[in-house]
Amino acid sequence: MRILAAFLVIPLALGMAFAKQEKIVIDFEDGKLDDWEVIDEKPQNLGDPGPSTWQIRKSQLGLDGNVLWQGSNIWGSAQDSCLMGTFIIYKAQKFIDFIIDVDVAAADNDGMGLVWAFEGTDRHYRVIMINDSWPDIPVDGIKGPFIRIDKRISDDEPWYEKLAVIKDGYTPYPEQTPMHWRLEVKGGKFRFERDDGLTIEAEDHTYKEGYVGIQLYAQQAEFDNFTITNIYPVDPRDKVATTWGRIKEGR
Repeated sequence: MRILAAFLVIPLALGMAFAKQEKIVIDFEDGKLDDWEVIDEKPQNLGDPGPSTWQIRKSQLGLDGNVLWQGSNIWGSAQDSCLMGTFIIYKAQKFIDFIIDVDVAAADNDGMGLVWAFEGTDRHYRVIMINDSWPDIPVDGIKGPFIRIDKRISDDEPWYEKLAVIKDGYTPYPEQTPMHWRLEVKGGKFRFERDDGLTIEAEDHTYKEGYVGIQLYAQQAEFDNFTITNIYPVDPRDKVATTWGRIKEGR
């Protein structure tokens, strides 16, 4: 893992302060997952109990060098009414405002996406997309294919609250071919974009801070160059810079 830090100098009335932007680049070339935690959905929420099989391997889908790979078919809910399955969470630190860039290659046509403000299976946001027609009997009446942004509200049905969805205008992601994702989270506003131009946005202010990671539903996929640009690092020593950064953005 490579960690890069950039510093922006901002003058204040009482002197100088630093509004820090930290860039964390995880390329998996060291073969380690020390800062990551695998979390599968609770057994009562799974149709295929798994377990998941997150690991590092050499790319077989066109990415570069070592990649993060999940190869099981773990999925949920048990009634196949909601896209759930497995998470892998970056636990080295929490984030509030940030940008995630990641290279992705899907081996199947099922559910895949990113999570943030993660504090558990029952509390996080997610963006998730699927090319197939699942879930079979959706709890909210929306079958795939689609891309959507949701807020997790419980470990029990209905599990998620919909914030935004694109169904009729959804473009399937490429399978067996690399793609790039970007997620921007700033001040409770969320914007996700694929490199083919598909974009979805939402806004919610319920959850402020938490971990980030990946979620899969019945999907096998590779991930590489997982890059987090931490706009206002969550660090008590950065209170002045963080406050000034929020003032600049009118928050």
